[in-house]
Amino acid sequence: MTPPPADPAPTAREDITAADDVLARATGGEPELLLTLTDEQIAGLDGEERRQFVAEPWLESRSEVRAEVAEAGLRALLAAERVRELVDPTTGRRRWQAEPEIVGCLLLRRTAPTFTTAERTVQTPHGPEVQRLHHYVHPGGVLEEEVTPSGLHRFTPLRPEQAAARLAVVVDREGAAEVPAGGPSGDGGAADGGAADGGAADGDRGAEERSGTARKETVRTESVRVRGSELAAGHPLAARLAAAQALVVLTSVRADDGAVRQVSVATCEDEVLLMEAEDPAAADPPLRIRSLDSGDVRALAVEILGV
Repeated sequence: MTPPPADPAPTAREDITAADDVLARATGGEPELLLTLTDEQIAGLDGEERRQFVAEPWLESRSEVRAEVAEAGLRALLAAERVRELVDPTTGRRRWQAEPEIVGCLLLRRTAPTFTTAERTVQTPHGPEVQRLHHYVHPGGVLEEEVTPSGLHRFTPLRPEQAAARLAVVVDREGAAEVPAGGPSGDGGAADGGAADGGAADGDRGAEERSGTARKETVRTESVRVRGSELAAGHPLAARLAAAQALVVLTSVRADDGAVRQVSVATCEDEVLLMEAEDPAAADPPLRIRSLDSGDVRALAVEILGV
């Protein structure tokens, strides 16, 4: 059912306009979901033989009937009038024309100068649950693609600062990262003054204790250099990492030079730990492990996205 290639020149111009229009949908307000596609619909639109760089949770378990399922996905889009079949009156050649939002999202997926993935794994009574969030970073904005465990792909156009904020939430959804002194509240000076005279700080602490909202004492791990083999052999950090509430693997790929950066972030009960290999190509590379405060989490999101 996949058509032969269409004439590239006019299609390319239309696709670029559609992609620009998608990014222009991002505003300073609350980000809005643009569209949702399924694994099989994307495979049908892209061509079922095209290599995908994002997970296809539903389709991966049906690899033996991938072509048939992709065709069914495309037929569903035809029935919903989100895709039209066009026939060249001169040559009789046919091709599929998707609605502009779909065309724009697919082009932004394929052409991003920077592509990032956040894979967040939590343990549930039914086994591990994985949330995947991808960002396609372009000069004109960012396209976000969330992939659900059931194989739904949710596309949302974002401004760079919105993408960084949303990625930071995925990294520390539980809010375990310590808030640095003088942090988001912007009252670091007042806090320092209260601590100096003891009165205001003690009063606030007493109010927190009476209301049951007092913060737990935060554990902070200073930068540690350790190999994976040492963790496996019972390094003191191994137990903390094994008890992590969530593990997020962040990957960033640059299209121009193929540079790849990958880090892991473990959310423990009372701190967030960043782990990065000093030499990823080594067999047993040293890992640099350190705590992140909430400001560090936001800075990491900006670094990974390159915005």
